[in-house]
Amino acid sequence: MRVVPLVLAALAACGDGARLEPEQPDAAMPDSMPVYPACAEFGAPTTTVPAHISSTIAGADVESPMCTTSDAPYGAESKGPDRVVPLTGLRAGRPYVVKLQSSSDLAFYVTTGCSTPQGPAADQCLVFEDASLGGTELGRFVATSTIMFVVVDFYASQAPQSMDFTLDVYEEECRDDAQCGGATPACSDGVCVECTSSFDCATSARPRCEATTNTCMAGVDQCTVDDAAEPLDDGPAGARVLVPGVAATGSVCSKPRTEADFFAFDVTTLGETWDFSLAWTGSLDLDLELFDGSGASLGLSFWEQPERARLTYLPIGRYYARVREFSTDADGVAYTLTAQRTTGSPCTSAADCASEYRNQIYRGSCTAGACVKIDGAGAVAEGGACDSQADCATSLSCPSFFFVANADTRATCARGCANDLQCDAGFVCTTYFANNFCVRGCTSDAQCPTSVANAPVSGPWYQLRCNTSTGRCEQ
Repeated sequence: MRVVPLVLAALAACGDGARLEPEQPDAAMPDSMPVYPACAEFGAPTTTVPAHISSTIAGADVESPMCTTSDAPYGAESKGPDRVVPLTGLRAGRPYVVKLQSSSDLAFYVTTGCSTPQGPAADQCLVFEDASLGGTELGRFVATSTIMFVVVDFYASQAPQSMDFTLDVYEEECRDDAQCGGATPACSDGVCVECTSSFDCATSARPRCEATTNTCMAGVDQCTVDDAAEPLDDGPAGARVLVPGVAATGSVCSKPRTEADFFAFDVTTLGETWDFSLAWTGSLDLDLELFDGSGASLGLSFWEQPERARLTYLPIGRYYARVREFSTDADGVAYTLTAQRTTGSPCTSAADCASEYRNQIYRGSCTAGACVKIDGAGAVAEGGACDSQADCATSLSCPSFFFVANADTRATCARGCANDLQCDAGFVCTTYFANNFCVRGCTSDAQCPTSVANAPVSGPWYQLRCNTSTGRCEQ
C-alpha cells in the first residue's frame, strides 16, 4: 500500500510528590496552600499500571513546559482541553511504554506532578510525544516515583473531530528483538510477541502476522477466483520460488485488503542483477514490492502496467517479491511475474550502489562487494553519508528520498534551516517539509524527491521538478 516518504509529527493535590517538612515537629500545614485550577485533575483517582484506559479529552487546560525529551516535529500543544491520567504502581528506575491510540491526531506528555498556574514545571515533564500525524503515538519514560501522570492533549488550531482515545501504559519488556526469544522472538512496542510482520512467521500453515494480536495465523482465502498456492503463499514462509527466465502465473484479489502473494528468489553470487516484470490485463491496479529476508523494502513499483523493478549488488541470500491488488474489493486478477537474472562484478564504491535508482531504494554502503544499508546508529555528523534518518546525529536530517539520482553524493546528514542563507555554498533550504533542512542544489529533475502516494503524469513516480537557475526542487 502507498507509503508517503514526502510530506507535501496517593496524591490528592497537585505537586511533584516531594514531602513538605514543617518548620516545627508539631506544626500544622497551612490552610492557604495554593491549588491551581490547571492542577485540579492531578488529584483525580489513580489507575494502577499496567493500565488500559478509554477516555475523552474534556478537562481543564494544562500547558506543557519544555520537556526533558520532546519528539514533536510538527509543533507543540495548543491551548484547550486535555485529560490528565494519574498512574500508580510504577517502579522507580524502571522503563515504561505509553501507547496512545485515537481516530484523531492526539499527543501526550508524562509528568511527575503539577506546580505552576499553567501546569507542570519544566523539571516535572519527562517526555512529550507527538511524532506522528496519524492516530497512534508511542513513547517511553523511566519512572522516577510510584505515582506519575500522563496528559493527553492535541496540537491544532481547533478541536479534533474526535476527542476519544485509548491509552495503554505498561512496563517495557524489550527494546529490540535481541531481548526476546522462544515463542515470542519479536519486540513490538516494548513487548515480546510472536510476530511483528509476516517475515517473523516460519510455516506456510500460519504464514501471515495478525497485526492486532501479533500472532501468526493461517492464510485467508476469500477470493472466488484464485490460484492453487492460496492461501499458503500469504506470507514469505509459503512463497513460491521464482526460476529466472520462467514466468510464474498467479491470481490475487483484495479480499481482505491485506491479501498478498509472495514469491522467493535466491542470490547466489555477488554482482547479480535481478529484473522483475509484473504483467496483467484490465484496468485494476497491481503493485510489486521487493524485500530482503528481514522484511526491509528494497524496491517497488506502483504506477505502471506492467510494473517493473531492478535490484543490483545484493548480498548473497534469499529475497522476496510481493504482489498485491490496490483496490478494496477486486476478486481474482490473473497476473504473470517474470524475473531475469544476470551476473556481473561486485560493487566497489557507494557510486555503484547509487547507479540504479529508478525503482530501487538506495543502500549506501558498498561492503564486501555488496550494497547494504549504512549503520549510522544516530551518530553520523553533518556532511557524513546517510541513507536513512536513523543514521544522523540529533538535530540533523537525512535527505533519504526514494528513487533519486546521485544519492551517493547528495544523501548526507544536514542541519535544519529556514532559508538558503543558513546553508553552505552549493546548498539550498528545502521548502516542502514541516521541518526544512539544507540539501545540495539540484541540476536535474532526477535529483528531486518523489512521492510514491501520488499518481504521476507518466511513470514511474510523481517527482518534483528542478529549477536549475536556483537549484531548488519545486512542485
